[in-house]
Amino acid sequence: MSDLGSLLPEESELLIALPYRVGVWMSHADDDDGEGDDAREMKALEGIIKSVAKAHEGSGFVQDVAQEILRLREHWSGWEARSFNILPDCEKVMGVLKGHVNDNDRKAYRAALLQIAETVAQAHGEFGMDAGDDVGAWGGFLEKVVNKLKGEGEDAAFMNISPAEDDALNRLSVALQGND
Repeated sequence: MSDLGSLLPEESELLIALPYRVGVWMSHADDDDGEGDDAREMKALEGIIKSVAKAHEGSGFVQDVAQEILRLREHWSGWEARSFNILPDCEKVMGVLKGHVNDNDRKAYRAALLQIAETVAQAHGEFGMDAGDDVGAWGGFLEKVVNKLKGEGEDAAFMNISPAEDDALNRLSVALQGND
């Protein structure tokens, strides 16, 4: 991965796993009874990671991280198990990045984490009714995600965030401020 050759292995693993872990963490921020919403959100997470990478085409760094997440699929269950207290890891990774990547890539990584969290929260609101398994609906949702991330979409389509999810997004944003 670009710009990461000088990282310790545990720092590299933290950096690569964190976007996936953020998505899992957000999926549990406003847990309904049952597993249906979690299954939809986890199904969406892979597509969201791909969409975030596409939206950040100007940052090879974010694209490299997303590609590594997707390549390391066999680690997802382990990452998921460590997704319930991510805020200290968010603070840590932003400090690690400060010394290893340029400011634009660090800001793009921070934005990608926030976008993943927000989009996972929206995935349940968007598909909480009965469209959750409709492949065409997923494609349309992910297209809206890419357009919104590129600044071309409408925010009105993304108002399906609960108060608990909004609070989690705010806490995540604060943790990602790092030493700025």
